[in-house]
Amino acid sequence: MRISKPDIIYSGKIILCWTFINVAFNLIGLWISKLLNEADYTYFESISNEFVKPLVIQSVLFGACLAIAVAFLKNRKFYNYFFVAVQFVLFHIIFFLNLKIHHGIHFETTFSNIGLRYLSYSGQYLIDILYLYFPINGNFDNGAFMPSNIGTFYVHWILLNLIYYIGLTWISIKIAKFFFENNSEKALQPKIENNSESKS
Repeated sequence: MRISKPDIIYSGKIILCWTFINVAFNLIGLWISKLLNEADYTYFESISNEFVKPLVIQSVLFGACLAIAVAFLKNRKFYNYFFVAVQFVLFHIIFFLNLKIHHGIHFETTFSNIGLRYLSYSGQYLIDILYLYFPINGNFDNGAFMPSNIGTFYVHWILLNLIYYIGLTWISIKIAKFFFENNSEKALQPKIENNSESKS
């Protein structure tokens, strides 16, 4: 296992872009939710717990997964999407572990369940806009978490979040390439031109 300096620099650029864009998308999601339905918009009880903490956890996990991928994977194309692969596995483990088959297949757990808390910390306010039009109904009394429609729950909490992470990672790669690689090329170009002129 050996991580080169270019890999460290590359990872830092991607993590920086990924974190910044993730924060921006979540702020946009909150703004749109308030704009569409200000009457039912609920303000944070704790900004640190409901906004800052989840985004910090997401960025730390993304950075850790990227570092592991850089250290152990040979194909650089898979570096950035290793986090998505890890999330895919973890999301589905949590989903299947909490499926109950009595009285029909349904998802059943509690708000204090570590798996549900992980899914909650992995959620996105941009996706939560859908709750305005397609709310999740069910039994949520006395700490229980039992959505009535397992398909709607899966789409909201798992599928759309995975799609979001894929899109976020793809955009982060493009933006990092545009800002960092293009600037490096522009910085080098005058030096190359000056050298060629001095030789002539």
